[in-house]
Amino acid sequence: MLQIQPSPNLTPLSFGHLLDLYIKLDQVKIKQIFEKFLIEDCHIPTNTPPYATTFFSETVKHIITMLSCILGYTTNEHVDEFILAFLSIFTPSKTPVIMFDHAMLISDRMHEQFIRLLLKEFSNTLHCCFICSCITREISSL
Repeated sequence: MLQIQPSPNLTPLSFGHLLDLYIKLDQVKIKQIFEKFLIEDCHIPTNTPPYATTFFSETVKHIITMLSCILGYTTNEHVDEFILAFLSIFTPSKTPVIMFDHAMLISDRMHEQFIRLLLKEFSNTLHCCFICSCITREISSL
């Protein structure tokens, strides 16, 4: 793993922590999130997530895009429970209630990708060695 020392003032960003934040949100708090961040003249959704990103202001769309990349999503078209929980820490023009440590999550993701790449390359190498040994056996039997 990459050696990054977390700041003691930051909360580790994880799916588990975001899920805990979402579970604590009641309908009143969810409505407040929508009132703060939806574009003008947009009705507040009453259904459950995911919500279309197009409902949100440009600033929030940037946050959604950034968080989608960090969480490893392949698209930023929808706001799910995790992103809604993340938005709950913000109030426009104020410091977020919780300061997350993005670096640890990013380094863990990079480490996981690196390990997968190594395992894939190792598997390919073993496969090539097996094929070469089979070819060598065939040639030597001629």
